[in-house]
Amino acid sequence: MSAAEIFLARQKRGDNKNWGLIEHSRKTAQMARELALSLGFGENFVETAFYAGLLHDVGKLNPYYQILFSSGRVDSSYLRAHAIFSALAANRLLNIAALPEYAQKQALFAVAGHHSQLSQFTKTLAFIERDKARFEKSRSGAYGNLQLFSQTVRELEGFKDLAWDKCLRKFQNTPLSETDFVAGDDFILDFLSFSSVYSALIQADRGSFFDDLQTPAFGVNLDTSVLVRAGSKLSEIRMKFQEQLLSGNKFEDKLAILKAPTGIGKTKIFLDIVNKVASSQRFERVFYFSPLLALTDDFEGKLFGGEKSASVISQEDAAKTLVYNHAFTGSLLDKRRARDSGDWFDAEADEPEFFKTKEYFERESFNKQLIITTTQRLLMVIYSNEPADKEKLVSFKNSFLIIDEVQTIPKVILLNFVSLLKAFTEKYNSKILLVSATIPDELQGLNQITTPQEVETAYLEQTKKRIAYRADCLKDTTELQSLGGEGKTLFMFNTRRKALGFFEELSLVKPDVVYLSSGIRKCDRVKIIDSLHGSASATVVSTQVLEAGVDVSFSRMYRELAPLDNIVQAMGRLNREGERSDPVLTVFRVDGDHLPYSKLEVDESAGLIPQIHSSIELYAALQDYYKKVSAENLRNKNLAKELDDKMRNLNFDDVWDFIKKHALPAELGDSLLVPDLQDWEEVKQFLYSDPKKGNVKLAKYAKFMAQLPRSIEQIDGLDVLLDEELLDKGVFMPKKENLNTVYDPKVGLDKWVKKA
Repeated sequence: MSAAEIFLARQKRGDNKNWGLIEHSRKTAQMARELALSLGFGENFVETAFYAGLLHDVGKLNPYYQILFSSGRVDSSYLRAHAIFSALAANRLLNIAALPEYAQKQALFAVAGHHSQLSQFTKTLAFIERDKARFEKSRSGAYGNLQLFSQTVRELEGFKDLAWDKCLRKFQNTPLSETDFVAGDDFILDFLSFSSVYSALIQADRGSFFDDLQTPAFGVNLDTSVLVRAGSKLSEIRMKFQEQLLSGNKFEDKLAILKAPTGIGKTKIFLDIVNKVASSQRFERVFYFSPLLALTDDFEGKLFGGEKSASVISQEDAAKTLVYNHAFTGSLLDKRRARDSGDWFDAEADEPEFFKTKEYFERESFNKQLIITTTQRLLMVIYSNEPADKEKLVSFKNSFLIIDEVQTIPKVILLNFVSLLKAFTEKYNSKILLVSATIPDELQGLNQITTPQEVETAYLEQTKKRIAYRADCLKDTTELQSLGGEGKTLFMFNTRRKALGFFEELSLVKPDVVYLSSGIRKCDRVKIIDSLHGSASATVVSTQVLEAGVDVSFSRMYRELAPLDNIVQAMGRLNREGERSDPVLTVFRVDGDHLPYSKLEVDESAGLIPQIHSSIELYAALQDYYKKVSAENLRNKNLAKELDDKMRNLNFDDVWDFIKKHALPAELGDSLLVPDLQDWEEVKQFLYSDPKKGNVKLAKYAKFMAQLPRSIEQIDGLDVLLDEELLDKGVFMPKKENLNTVYDPKVGLDKWVKKA
């Protein structure tokens, strides 16, 4: 029996138990339509999403799938592919008067890329040349099945409005006149609408397998009273600032920025704003984005300290809160329990069939009331063209988005990014709050939440720090030898090479000095930071891992010259509760190297810092600094135009390549898994026993991860110390006998800095 005869027989007897193509297509179409109805792009957009859902799997008429689903047999003479055949059919079927050309293109692009990437249809057609013989055989077989399929669905709702006759006439002809489709006058909205059709299709396709999905309604109770630091010298003025800010604003702007000094209690402020706005406006979700895992960890700890601690949210709400990052994905309650037990992973996600569950879908689609994730993830969802990222996009609708430390977003994309945020507020009915202690020039035009200036001035005066520029202070061995006694001292460097060099030098006169960088395992960093909380005195040498999101107060701070806003951020670790009468931030230089920052920003800061003598003067200098950097940064202007042009031409893959290169943090080196000696056998067995686990399951042992200064192949002699069997699976872990050789108990993987 031919593939076409198998299909016809199944349709005649109504046997769809192995492959309910029609039912799945209609359910996906309806779900995509419902998602699209929540957006403000208009009626054509809603129908576009519907047809993308209806046609996304028509390509499974390819005999490869017909034979597989009817008999379980794989016929490798046919090509295992369906999106390309779905797109070839949709390219002709969508030619209906009710759907304008741009809407047809949106549906076509989404259908073609729903299992690969969102891209121009012309690039999809290149797939045909990869295995032309099997492609032509598969298309010929799909054509016969398409004829039979059309007879079945022509009278069904949705299917009946499609151009079936044209499709059947031209299905076996590869389109020759296709050209790249470009955006209209408002390329930002066009880019977002194309991305949104794609997102609605992916989420509907994956969600269609669950009958009891519900759109969340944010109802998390936020008890911010537990965030009040009673007894602190600064608690009264903080409360005054927070209360006046809350009473003095209506928070009606859809997109606004909260600028407030470091240490004033911005977390409590933006959670109070959520409470106030949510009392009168219904949200589906609330998102918290931060640029650093240290910040998300800090925020999580404030939200839910544990089952026996006073927390902003209840244990029940912690179970509804999603934590989503590369180190952990699961509920906040599960993360806290896992960390308390020492496992640091979500046991539920360890089940082999978990990816088929409703819970897995809800995590991957952000279908939760409260989501804690990273700014990097936000950029990935907005700019990426990968299905796993874009699936989450439509979940930003009717939601409150909080973007913390927004000044860390690379300035080269800020204007483009803000334009997209404005589009979200217009079309997604989202409310967006940007939070920062400083406002780059690119954000100056945004609506600012009114802050009580008199109280802020008083706070800045009470938390005033003296700033001293002493370029060569690290060469003063007498001063270094005198460090100690009561209080904590921090030396912060821009690179691991410089931090390690100074640590080794300082260790000669202070053997108890502590070292921190991304080369230290996460579990060790947590222990070190916890020990600092309970210590009256300590000397720490670090990279920027302590710049933000760490609630440790230092009495003295030495910071290598960096851009002014980075110095402000680091200054937040100095004298946090105002307990010292004359705290000093000393800025020094090691060499003329500007990395990892922009040379323009470092050079401009180098000219200003010697003239700044206090934290108040530093805050005052920021606006002119930002304005001058923005005006002189010709490279950023050229790159910003390049990004706009890629977006205008709907080059989705080029846009994503640009963001990866210029806006996402480049990994300095490979991540290495360094378990404790007693855990080595368990870790090896877990990762080696199931070839499907590999990197996907490395999150289970995130506490043992540390970052090398360079990639494995760039460090002589390191590869031979790693376990060969895991290396073949792409997992970097030392052999058991080499653990101590690879990882130093004091400086972690930074022992390899000199060899890198």
